[in-house]
Amino acid sequence: MFTAGIKKNDSVHVGTFGQPQGLKGDIKINILTTSLESFKILKNYFMEDGKTILHFTALRKIGKKNIATLEGCEDRNAALDYKGVHIFSSKENFSKISEGEYYVIDLIGCNVFNIEDESLGIVFDIKNFGAGDLIEITSVNEKKFYIPMNDDNLISVNILEKKIIVNPMKGLLD
Repeated sequence: MFTAGIKKNDSVHVGTFGQPQGLKGDIKINILTTSLESFKILKNYFMEDGKTILHFTALRKIGKKNIATLEGCEDRNAALDYKGVHIFSSKENFSKISEGEYYVIDLIGCNVFNIEDESLGIVFDIKNFGAGDLIEITSVNEKKFYIPMNDDNLISVNILEKKIIVNPMKGLLD
């Protein structure tokens, strides 16, 4: 194995190894990027320890599955060792984004306040159930709730200060 030497806060979880596929060491990947093509663009991958570099010799889509051939993984038993292992890439491998766009990783952990500067909680995740992105917030009392990420509800996002100001529509927090 090779050493990457990447710090945890400079890395982004981009996929997770799944079940082995066949007998030759191929393995399914559950990708967290928008597509297999966007996953391939990243080029540099490593394991959670930030030290073990992963070299894919092939990445392909078969039906709805994303299948990888990993250097040094030559049979089903070797592929089983990777099952559940998270795949990371460095933040510097991601393309620049426009103003008003954010990577989910940058929003998670941000403090959320209403327009009266009252704390509502912390961003736990960003979800999309089909009708647009939602900020999943965990309140101080561990209650989870969602606020739509649209111009009506989202007032400002300051990634440097890890602060988001929202004006939730009436009834959303009741």
